[in-house]
Amino acid sequence: MELLKGIVCASITPMDRSGDIDYSSAGKLFRYIQESGINGVYPNGTNGESLSLREEERKMISEIAVSQLHGRVPVYIQCGSSSMDETVRHISHCAEIGADGVGIMTPAFFRCDRLALEIYYRTILEKAPDIPVYLYNIPSCTGNDILPETLETIRNEFPAVQGIKFSAPDLMRIKQYLSITDNVLIGCDSLILDCLLAGGAGTVSGPCAIFPKRFSKLYSQFKAGDYEGAAETQRLIFRTAMEMGTIPEIPAIKKVLCWLGVIATDTCRAPLRCLTKEECTKLERIYDAYANE
Repeated sequence: MELLKGIVCASITPMDRSGDIDYSSAGKLFRYIQESGINGVYPNGTNGESLSLREEERKMISEIAVSQLHGRVPVYIQCGSSSMDETVRHISHCAEIGADGVGIMTPAFFRCDRLALEIYYRTILEKAPDIPVYLYNIPSCTGNDILPETLETIRNEFPAVQGIKFSAPDLMRIKQYLSITDNVLIGCDSLILDCLLAGGAGTVSGPCAIFPKRFSKLYSQFKAGDYEGAAETQRLIFRTAMEMGTIPEIPAIKKVLCWLGVIATDTCRAPLRCLTKEECTKLERIYDAYANE
């Protein structure tokens, strides 16, 4: 069983100018990510615009990811959707095509208490095939929060549940999760080192797709025990995250990948938008500083 660790890329979904999926660019993207030294890939998540994609589109992205990366780096595919039945179908599809595992996001928009979330995950996992699972908690986007007690309850009932991806700047919560499982990945670029030092497994990051050598360097320094060097690299990542704070993240990642020739266009599906001229100028300055390190 290949679990997630180190630097895992929450990959974007390439699109053509009309907003249709650019499957050719998707294959090129996955090869680029793997060749950049990233330790794993997490398609069809927030950065993948999954809730704006049709079911068949998500399945095609999953198939391309597995075909390009199987046996090279772990591929865990986010399967949560607005429908529980669709979520189960995505998990079944991932098991059929040979994905290493899946992520399951909480419900979005509709507020769920602890009992409702436990019923939600229990219902899905009782129907799903046996494949490694990470719960996915991104409360700022979904409006729902997986409490440590919920993680512990679901993990005890379903051995397939390996860990959790947590996208929030809350180190206390990270430590609470770590009392339940070592397989905790943070989705906050500014706290990667803090998570690792606390005993976490790594990060799931969108920006690592465009700053891969910096993210990989941080993890390599940490693994080598060079904590001073890792702290300096983390400061660079933090500084860049602050500089990019006013630039929409998904369009920014697509813009840089487009500049690099990895994908054909920077198109996002509505309600996301492309960057303004001023945002592009700022992003170019930020990226040039990284490229010249």
